[in-house]
Amino acid sequence: MMFCLEGCLKQLDQRRLNMAVTLGTIASALLGYSNKFGTEGQGSMSTNVVGLILLPISVLMVMYATWSFHRRTQMIRRREDGPFDDVRLPIILAIVLVLGLWIIFLVSLVNYIRGRN
Repeated sequence: MMFCLEGCLKQLDQRRLNMAVTLGTIASALLGYSNKFGTEGQGSMSTNVVGLILLPISVLMVMYATWSFHRRTQMIRRREDGPFDDVRLPIILAIVLVLGLWIIFLVSLVNYIRGRN
C-alpha cells in the first residue's frame, strides 16, 4: 500500500512541476521576445506585464511542488498516518493565478481601448 501511495504522490507533484515549468517557459518567452520584436504599436508593454506577472507565479508553484514532495516523502519514510494532502496552499496558488490572469486581461483591455481612440 505504501508503494502505491508513494507513486501516486510523486505523479501529482510531477504534474504540478510540469505545469509550473510550462507557465515559466511561456512567461520567459514573452519577456524575451517582447523586448526584441515589440515596437510602440504592437503592445510590448502588455506583453511585458504578462511575463512579469506569470513568472513569479510559476516560481511560487515550483517552490510549492518541491516543498510538498519533500514533506510527503518524509512522512512516508517515517510511516506516518497523517494527512498527505494539502488543502489550503493549492487554493491560494489558484487564487493568485486567477488574479494574475485578471490583471493581464484588464491591462490588455486598457491597451486595446487606448489603441482604438
